[in-house]
Amino acid sequence: MNEYADQCQNQYPQENSKPANAVQPKLTPEEKEHRILHFRFFGMGSLIYALFYALCLYKNPSGITYPFFIGGTLYFFFLSLKKFGISAKKDSVFYIASLILLGISTFCTDDASIIAFNKIGIFILSFVLILHNFYDDSRWDFTAYMKKICRLLFGTAGTIGRPFSDLHLYSQKRRLIKKENGSKGKYVFFGILISIPLLLFVILLLSSADVVFNSVMNSVFDFSYIPDNFFGICFTILAAFLISYCMVTYLEKWKPADIMPNKRTGEPVLAITVTSALSAVYLLFSGIQIVYLFFGGMELPYNYTYAEYARKGYFQLLFVCVMNLILVLICLGRFKEHKALKAILTVISLCTYIMIASSAMRMIMYIRCYALTFLRIFVLWSLAVIFLLMTGIIISIYKQHFPFFKYSMVMVTVLYLGLSFSHPDYWIAKYNLGILSGSEIYSRGTDGRYLSRLSADAAPILLDAETMKTYYKNPERDEDGRLINPQDAWLDSYIHSIQSHIKHIQSEGTKIRTFNLSRFLAEKYIESADTP
Repeated sequence: MNEYADQCQNQYPQENSKPANAVQPKLTPEEKEHRILHFRFFGMGSLIYALFYALCLYKNPSGITYPFFIGGTLYFFFLSLKKFGISAKKDSVFYIASLILLGISTFCTDDASIIAFNKIGIFILSFVLILHNFYDDSRWDFTAYMKKICRLLFGTAGTIGRPFSDLHLYSQKRRLIKKENGSKGKYVFFGILISIPLLLFVILLLSSADVVFNSVMNSVFDFSYIPDNFFGICFTILAAFLISYCMVTYLEKWKPADIMPNKRTGEPVLAITVTSALSAVYLLFSGIQIVYLFFGGMELPYNYTYAEYARKGYFQLLFVCVMNLILVLICLGRFKEHKALKAILTVISLCTYIMIASSAMRMIMYIRCYALTFLRIFVLWSLAVIFLLMTGIIISIYKQHFPFFKYSMVMVTVLYLGLSFSHPDYWIAKYNLGILSGSEIYSRGTDGRYLSRLSADAAPILLDAETMKTYYKNPERDEDGRLINPQDAWLDSYIHSIQSHIKHIQSEGTKIRTFNLSRFLAEKYIESADTP
């Protein structure tokens, strides 16, 4: 146990003794000393983290620095845990590995949807990791986690004044001991001040002396970048510093009770009444699906096409599946245990399986008619997630202490990592080219327009030598450079779109930091593409 951790225990011995943002009229000498010690470590740590954050992520949503940002964030978190005298839990390895993989996936893809979902996943997993290590969450459910995450967010915002007040106390302390070490600090300050212009002068001289060195310096240090983005960089650093410092400050004081109260106090008769009526309807619907859709040879009503039948069903069924998931969770979490309720919830869960299968079959039929899109892939993925969650719910019905939240976190995370690393745009391009190359839809250019909007992930398929030979047409343009027949030039549009996208990202965030594996490979395919 370190000195700071000992002070933490002495300073805040009781659970929830004071809210983190409580105004204290007067600080005792011990409290002042504790806050000075707190700022000495976390002030410098948060500042270094803020600089690191700006270096990695400023105008750089998916570059090579993203995995390093995840690693640096994890290092800062576990260093803070150690400073608090808290040992990291062994099962944190899963969250750590998942966060690092999401960071790597962000660097390896150019798909905006996947990048956005990756960041949502990183946000959720980070907060779960924090709460998991600070508290005993073995009995927490979804509601408890959501409440704790919201409390952590609002509590962090409530400590916004602490960095400034702690800095004031720290500065007062430094002034008292200024005579003791002020001379050494002065020399260090002037040494840094002299070295900066000298270093720049030497770099400029060596750059003018050697072309290769000059090229390396220009690619690593874009000297015009910092002045042009000075205020944006300063704001990013300030925001990252305040958020990180306020969060560790709030976590230092927040000690909620780990014992969760029993929430299953509701009268089961109410739940039985509601769910029994729903289960009767679900049984009828499921019977029709089994007899008519699954074993009926897929014969449709008169004047119905497969596409119309699929389009009118899968989103409704998806919504009902999600509703059933939430309904069963509410019944398990809020109503007393009852044999009849267990049986009805089991029936609803089994009927949900049939609805999942029906929705999946409808989506597959729709894909056969109208090809793949990201939304259609995501619907199928969502159905797989709901299937696994319903499996966990059935186990929870008969095993009261089943860790459903942890099971859900693992299943959703693993499935999402599979989706994230699969590069959906690659498979969309591969499938759509394979089944629609000779169809009327494709000849009208409808699918070509969609393919031209895909990300750089699709480049290995769309810019393949065989694809270029078959589909690339040197586009005719008018005097203003606009395409005369845009439906025939979708591949040309794709190439120009990717090139413009890459140039924009590199100009916004510098070439080295924004290096992305998917965009790099797309550039190589464009360079080797056989274009007139």
